[in-house]
Amino acid sequence: MTPRTSTTGSSRRTAALGVVAVTFTVGVAGVGCASASADRPAAGVTAGDAAPPAPGDDAVPTTDAPPVADGLAGADEYTQERSDAFWGAGYYMEDAFVLAELWDVPLLEAKGRAGQLLLDEQPVPVAPGSSLDLTDPETIEMLGMEKYWDGGYTHEDGASLAALWDMDVYEAKATAGRMLYDGQPLPIPPSGTPES
Repeated sequence: MTPRTSTTGSSRRTAALGVVAVTFTVGVAGVGCASASADRPAAGVTAGDAAPPAPGDDAVPTTDAPPVADGLAGADEYTQERSDAFWGAGYYMEDAFVLAELWDVPLLEAKGRAGQLLLDEQPVPVAPGSSLDLTDPETIEMLGMEKYWDGGYTHEDGASLAALWDMDVYEAKATAGRMLYDGQPLPIPPSGTPES
């Protein structure tokens, strides 16, 4: 599989972006709720009973969260650079789940840590794609579709193959992807530029 430098055209990247968007939305909502509740006195205490802050106590409260070990990226440090390094190395969401379980951290933090390790040219304890179930037909279809798009084949090529094979376009692209995954040539060359 060719490493990607872009997040365009990949279903796993689209899914990952969805996870990031949902995580961001939930995080923002949580901050808003925490901010609103911080201004309210505790239950059973009236606003007049609440103790004012101590003079000069302008410091931001600290959390009890443990420091990130060995300077590895936390969830809040899942940057675009780390994301590009992770996905560009050929990792899949399945690999991210295995890393999260191995390190006992949230999924986003696992991807950030792995991305930073890659940027630092350090080994990641899970190889790209090693967590995929190659006995699962859906996984094989996904890998075949990657081969199809990475090979420079387009939607128009799929329509040409569908006419040639007398099937619908989606089925033609899936069939072509499986053939490419198995190392078989297609009857037409790609009309796009293959990824290098």
